[in-house]
Amino acid sequence: MKHIIIGAGTIGAATGIWLKANNEEVMFNDINSEALNKLEQKGFKVSMFKKDIALYMPDIIWVCTAEWDTEKVLKDIYELNSHKIIVIRSTMPVGETEKLTKKYGLRHVAHVPEFLRQKTAIEDIFNKDRIIIGTEDRLVQLKLEEIFKSVTVPVFITDIKTSELIKYASNCWLASQISFWNEIKKLCDKLCINPQAVANGATLDKRISKYGSAMTGEPWGGFCYPKDIKSLIKSFEEKDIDPIFLKAVKKVNDENRDGKKKN
Repeated sequence: MKHIIIGAGTIGAATGIWLKANNEEVMFNDINSEALNKLEQKGFKVSMFKKDIALYMPDIIWVCTAEWDTEKVLKDIYELNSHKIIVIRSTMPVGETEKLTKKYGLRHVAHVPEFLRQKTAIEDIFNKDRIIIGTEDRLVQLKLEEIFKSVTVPVFITDIKTSELIKYASNCWLASQISFWNEIKKLCDKLCINPQAVANGATLDKRISKYGSAMTGEPWGGFCYPKDIKSLIKSFEEKDIDPIFLKAVKKVNDENRDGKKKN
């Protein structure tokens, strides 16, 4: 099948490289000439022009832009009358994909969130934990199942809203683990206990993940965790639910971060 990847950043590049490694035909579309040049040097077809999205005649269009650019991309696809299968990889607020696809009359849409780390995106995409496919379109589901038939990890089929929330729940849980161990470290420091010994002993329990248990005391930051915590808190509040736990996770991190700045 022919695929066009809109957005040649970390997620888009990793997606295209994985597709090509699985014998799919790939072209990248982006306004970032530097990113395109790097991919062109690796043998990929590239384009900076919007019109080429339709001219390439892809079977599937992958939207791998930042979430705030997704609507513009979907509007462009609509205006180009390129009613192909559209797979959104961006982290989308819950309900946003449904709202935008209705707004632009897009028919065959899926949300397939990524779970890649920026520094190890290529390694991660070839060593996935799971594939989440959010779609209510049977044609889209079958096409994506065909693409992912070679993977040996669980493929979880669900609706789009659920896939959107899975992405947020995953990132916010990981952030919460870091906040938890940072809280434990504060108490250890006061009691003159080795915090790493506590973490190492606790995580011998197979039910307890080691993620975040390196007792450095560093707050979580980066690109994804801060924005995703804020967005998920907003989703709760829009439904008149007080996200007590998420607010606490954010508060622990904010205080830790502010303390580091003062020092």
